[in-house]
Amino acid sequence: MDRFKVIRIALVIIFILLLGRAAQLQLVRGDYYQELSEGNRISLRPINAPRGKIMDKNGKVLVSNKLSYNLYMLPNEIPPNFSPDRLLHTLASLSELKETDLVKTYNKVSSGKKLEPILLKRHMTSELLVKVEENKDLLPGIIVKEASVRDYVYPETLSHVIGYTGEISERELKDLSAAGYDYSGGDMIGKTGLEREYDLYLDGIEGVEQIEINSIGEKVQTLGIKKPRPGYNLFLNLDFTLQKAVEEFLERSVLQLREMAVKDEDMASPTGAAAILMDVNTGSILAMASVPDFSLNLFAKGLSQKDYQNLINNPFNPLLNRATMAAVPPGSIFKLVTGTAAIEELGVRADTNFYDSSGQYYLPGWSRPFNNWHSGGEGNLDFTKAIARSNNIVFYQLGYDLYKKYGGDKLQEYARLYGLGSETGIDLPGEKSGLVPDEKWKEEVFNQGWYPGDSVNLSIGQGGLLTTPIQLIEIIAAIANQGKVYRPRIVDKVVNQAGDLIVDFKPELMHDFSFDNNTLQILKQGMIEVTNASYGTASSHFNDFPIKVAGKTGTAQTGTFTANHGWFGGFAPADNPEVAVLIFLENGGSSSYTVPIARGIFEYYFGLVNKKTDRPHIYYHARPNASENKSAMMKLFHEVFRIPFQEGNSN
Repeated sequence: MDRFKVIRIALVIIFILLLGRAAQLQLVRGDYYQELSEGNRISLRPINAPRGKIMDKNGKVLVSNKLSYNLYMLPNEIPPNFSPDRLLHTLASLSELKETDLVKTYNKVSSGKKLEPILLKRHMTSELLVKVEENKDLLPGIIVKEASVRDYVYPETLSHVIGYTGEISERELKDLSAAGYDYSGGDMIGKTGLEREYDLYLDGIEGVEQIEINSIGEKVQTLGIKKPRPGYNLFLNLDFTLQKAVEEFLERSVLQLREMAVKDEDMASPTGAAAILMDVNTGSILAMASVPDFSLNLFAKGLSQKDYQNLINNPFNPLLNRATMAAVPPGSIFKLVTGTAAIEELGVRADTNFYDSSGQYYLPGWSRPFNNWHSGGEGNLDFTKAIARSNNIVFYQLGYDLYKKYGGDKLQEYARLYGLGSETGIDLPGEKSGLVPDEKWKEEVFNQGWYPGDSVNLSIGQGGLLTTPIQLIEIIAAIANQGKVYRPRIVDKVVNQAGDLIVDFKPELMHDFSFDNNTLQILKQGMIEVTNASYGTASSHFNDFPIKVAGKTGTAQTGTFTANHGWFGGFAPADNPEVAVLIFLENGGSSSYTVPIARGIFEYYFGLVNKKTDRPHIYYHARPNASENKSAMMKLFHEVFRIPFQEGNSN
């Protein structure tokens, strides 16, 4: 074979191979390369979708948005002679941005998103904005786009309820993606409060501009625009003016008590407080305050490390919403639960007579007494007077009688019936369920069985029982509303930017107790005597009140050197209930300090003060018996030396 023939054969083989490769590229993988070609000349630019507003029941704007600017990298607009690394290096050298942070952000969000914009910096400073605009020729593929930042109009009002937003964490992104939600790295989401609970409504859907670019990354034309969909707006059940008055009054009360404690070393200095005002007929939350609070503006543009450390290291825990997250003993407010069980299961009536001979109660076979909060015997008491006096001796007896007849689970049954031990379902994240102690719990925690003394302790709201203010106001509202319990709700409705209704939250009936007709009436009568009878534990603050109030006080031991918690729960008008109030004074020493706060809130709500010029008065008298504050210390003494301690300070 001559060499020319070999060359011809070789050329034919090469031609066949080239033809085959061309066929593969055009016929087999043609769509892929067509898509790649299109991608190389298309870029996507984001269009901001503002987050929805939050407004009170009257349309007063509480949370809106302010103009901000974000910095993006657009991968397809980077010229061939530039690399992302080079571009980020140049950007860092021209600004205060750190190259390591830019590279980390790019690597975190760039994978698999060849066309999508990469957010490099949110809420640019004016200095950074100027530097980027002045050096646009050195930063191809880097653009500035309008965005929005949360504007908390009243940053220190409703801070726990409204909550704040922040950049989605890796864990949140993983969990939300697994749940089927469409979030991306760098997205801003609600972190706490309503911002978190209603994030799917408040969060808008970002728009996008699709543009054609040339070979050096310059825009040629707009190919299409997908308009953004702004977030939906929330209308609350809360009235801002009422809310602000409640917050101010609660804060002033705590401050005054702390000032009093400085002058009296035997008086407790409260570490926090909460107040809730609820419509008993619908479950609507009209006001909710927790002290101390914090400024939402700290979170608007991202919390600094210094501010974060100050918040989490604050011993008073300002980030805690005590209204829904403080799970603590309820003290004597629980006697309403014990009373319900006694009426239903033991046949107790309003005029059932009891006798307190010495202020001490002895269980059969026990040598140590359970004590009343008031030293000395109170003699004959009918049942409603026992509620009014918050007499421990009567309720110890009832707790023991229930134990004898049914064993150690009847009180727990009624506690759970009222919703204790479970979340109420309020539309706020992070609600605590509390704890209803029972035999199983005691075996797991203490490796002990349930004894008669456990039921006796539980009867006055002690002995491991943990509740939240929102749970207790549900009990108060149930008695006020003839056994009807509505889910507590803060948001009334969700609307779009045009005002069209998206969701209308109607009152949701959770329970309608089938108690005997007289049961709740007896409890209500006892609560009326608490605030109106001369012997009632709250009568000194309500006996001259122009609207009849029904209420119940409670002082709960904490089991440590920390002072007792103070409680008050009530509703008004007593004869035709409209609203319920719940006051929680954390480590406040006594329930007597909660009653003036409740009165002040009732005064404001019913228009008994000039709402434009006045605030409710604070009617604090001299501190109650100092022995109340010492009892917690005594309890710890008994615990340290393993001597059984009998509860006896719940009024």
